[in-house]
Amino acid sequence: MSVPTIQDPGQVFEIIESGNTVIIHYWPPWHGPQSPLQPMFEGVADGAGGALQFYIVDSGFVHPEFSPDEMPLTVLYKDGEKVDTAPFDQNATFDLIRKAESL
Repeated sequence: MSVPTIQDPGQVFEIIESGNTVIIHYWPPWHGPQSPLQPMFEGVADGAGGALQFYIVDSGFVHPEFSPDEMPLTVLYKDGEKVDTAPFDQNATFDLIRKAESL
């Protein structure tokens, strides 16, 4: 399943406030055209059946509440609230996904 890339701040806000369990990966474009974590997100999204939603936010267009020094960063949201974050580390991100699946 393809993971959408978002470049509109309003859309990011709507996704977070949707009430769904959402993982957003804030990817700075100066790190390259695609995050190396994207295939992992796509693989998990295929098995999640829509219960867990994944998005990649182009932080060159959308300025998240986090410092640019923290980018790239993956954030878990549930019911419009930030639950947890993972730094740019495959193992930490995988642990965050497992946490999301248990909510």
